[in-house]
Amino acid sequence: MPWTEPLANSSELRRCIRDLVALSTLPAGWQNYDMRQIGSSIVAALISMLDADFVFIALPGHGNQPITELARSNLTPESLNHVRTMLQRENATLGSEQEFIFTDASGDRDLHVVTAPIGFGSDAVLAAGSVRDTFPTRTEKLLLNTGANQAAIAFEQWLADAEKRRFTALVQRTTDFVAITSLRGQFQYINPAGLESVGLATLDDALRLHVLDFILPQDRKTIQDELWPLVLSTGRWKGELDLRHFGSGGPISFLIDWLRIDDPRTGEPMNVATVGHDLSAQKNQKRRCVI
Repeated sequence: MPWTEPLANSSELRRCIRDLVALSTLPAGWQNYDMRQIGSSIVAALISMLDADFVFIALPGHGNQPITELARSNLTPESLNHVRTMLQRENATLGSEQEFIFTDASGDRDLHVVTAPIGFGSDAVLAAGSVRDTFPTRTEKLLLNTGANQAAIAFEQWLADAEKRRFTALVQRTTDFVAITSLRGQFQYINPAGLESVGLATLDDALRLHVLDFILPQDRKTIQDELWPLVLSTGRWKGELDLRHFGSGGPISFLIDWLRIDDPRTGEPMNVATVGHDLSAQKNQKRRCVI
């Protein structure tokens, strides 16, 4: 059985190929789009490609927010609302492609509807419909599923990027010392508060340094021979440690938490994270109280 019905002529074939190529190139313009804008882009493209009377995407809400629906339609608002109600009644978001025939809200024509799952625990769905008796053709189902796949990939990527942006903002704004090093102790990142606390002006200054450069000379052998190997073998060490200030050369008391970071896919060690809390103010306060 062929993957699509025989095309009437070469222009029909060219149109099909053109539409598939157009769908495949949509993600290039989505770098700065949020989920709503990505969904609107997919809907706008498919309404013309499918020659459909309506196309809409239902996206899962966040927290207590309701499901978001993005639609393009040639139907009356009453007819489109009727389609939504019928799809919900038929449980069209259960995670598989489905086809339905609904009587229009006016009662004098049938709507041929097809759905394609997007994901999010089956809470997101792409649906399209037409009053044409031939809808959906296999080619139209192919285009709809291609659009759903593109949307799913883009939504997952956007959510992952959003988590990274939130994490980056948190690390950048925290007042604690936060750093990432290689397993050998070469610095790869230090947040602004960390740079300031040890008297470094820029991240470039830190990237030329090793963990031992931050340690007072009398403590370096203990770090190199005992504590760093302990982090690599057990995954963690936490304790009080004096770091040196690169401006004054003096000690700064920190509560240091060293954490080994493992590759989530292979389990192999990748990096070591450092989270340090400056104890200077706390110790100065204790000294004043004693005096």
